Amino acid sequence: MAFNLEAPPGTDIWRKPPSTNIWNAPISHTNTGPLKKFLSARVTFWADWTERYDQAGLLLVPRRASAPPPTSTGPAPDKWIKTGLEYYQSRPQLSTVGCDRFADWSVVPLVLTAGEADPGAGTGLTIEIAREGDEHGKSLWVYRLVLGSGGEVAERIPLREICWVLADEDDETAGEWLLDVGPLVARPEKVAAAPLKVEFKSFEVQWAS
Repeated sequence: MAFNLEAPPGTDIWRKPPSTNIWNAPISHTNTGPLKKFLSARVTFWADWTERYDQAGLLLVPRRASAPPPTSTGPAPDKWIKTGLEYYQSRPQLSTVGCDRFADWSVVPLVLTAGEADPGAGTGLTIEIAREGDEHGKSLWVYRLVLGSGGEVAERIPLREICWVLADEDDETAGEWLLDVGPLVARPEKVAAAPLKVEFKSFEVQWAS
């Protein structure tokens, strides 16, 4: 599924103490299911990055079934994750932000592997977030995927492990946990003259049967 999305200037998702709580990025193409059945989400995208904090990728919002689904004009949800690319210090950076109470941000420069095609030349950047588990428990892992010429995964580069998301997924005392998954677009710079236009080459979410 290929599509284009735009984010006007002054849009972002960010929460920082003592009082910053921004939630006005466009919300669309949301795929929703039970949190405990979520397996993975993957997106391939690219844009003409020009403004500080230009960003695109994946947005995940865990919520109780009694809570309203996220919208760009509604209240900010309590918990969320965004991961993908953010334009920072005048270069594309691989970025992941997790928000449980307040947000934290990890960022690392986008470095291509040997022989990898430039994502801006048409291939796009592919990000995946997947459920995994080991002897210590369960978590979500964020990866940058290097794809081969046939679309196969040639390399899976780990970016971040997020553990708190799945901690309460089996606790239904206050209602079932759901997960909203969608593409992310935002252009925080208010002085930008035009919207950020992002080309999404694919967006897919996998749920257990």
